[in-house]
Amino acid sequence: MTESSTDLASRTPRSSGVQSVARAAALLGAVVDSPSGGATLTELSKLTGLNVSTVHRLLGTLCAEGLLCRSHEGDRFQPGPVLLRLGRRSLASTGLPEVTAVLKELADATGETASIGMRRGDRVLVLVSVQSEQPLRYLGEPGVSVPLTRTAMGVALLAFDTPSPPQRTPGQRRGGDEDAGPDPTEDAEDAEKWSWHVRLLAAQFRGYAVLDGADGSGLRGLAAPVDSGSPYIQLAVDIQGPAGRMTDDRLDALGARVVAAADSLRGLPVALALGQL
Repeated sequence: MTESSTDLASRTPRSSGVQSVARAAALLGAVVDSPSGGATLTELSKLTGLNVSTVHRLLGTLCAEGLLCRSHEGDRFQPGPVLLRLGRRSLASTGLPEVTAVLKELADATGETASIGMRRGDRVLVLVSVQSEQPLRYLGEPGVSVPLTRTAMGVALLAFDTPSPPQRTPGQRRGGDEDAGPDPTEDAEDAEKWSWHVRLLAAQFRGYAVLDGADGSGLRGLAAPVDSGSPYIQLAVDIQGPAGRMTDDRLDALGARVVAAADSLRGLPVALALGQL
């Protein structure tokens, strides 16, 4: 669990040196997390629970060391050059620039929005998206969580991870009593399961999954799983766009592009895969 700036600042350390570091860290966190791109002295005092004089003293030190700087107006504190340099180094170590480059290449090659997502339980969390340059396009939304069965990425993850469901003869009761007659409810469930079973088999056969939007959006998605290098981290890459542009006769060519992009993202750094950016 991540500690808030207030929790970090209010903790009682064992020495004044550790206390100063904790308070400075709380201020840096408050500045970085500020939705307005900076915070005033008074705002930082309220956010961290520190008195104004303590905040003023620490801000002076942080600015002198380049971790923070003042805005042009002089009333707000913003990330400084040293903090920005640390951020760039941290970003590079996650592999995010490389991932973004692969998605950009995929979006350019297919003309559609490209994304990478991670499975979390029965949902897929979109981590990074690169939008298509087409006027009519799918707007990628990083941070959005979608049920597995409503996204092509989810279908791809299920197809290459879930074993085939047990097969029953249509109309056979779950208890195995074939003389009891067909159960309409169970038959409806059977039809839905078989539909998904066929969808997963088709994805396995192709090497990529195809899913049309069921909400009347007219969108179509193509996705392939990514080998993250860990059995505990399940990733997939996809493209989404209007079904009228991603026609059936283009599926194989588009799917090959998606599979190639997924292969190039093999061994994605765990930090990005865990969605910690």
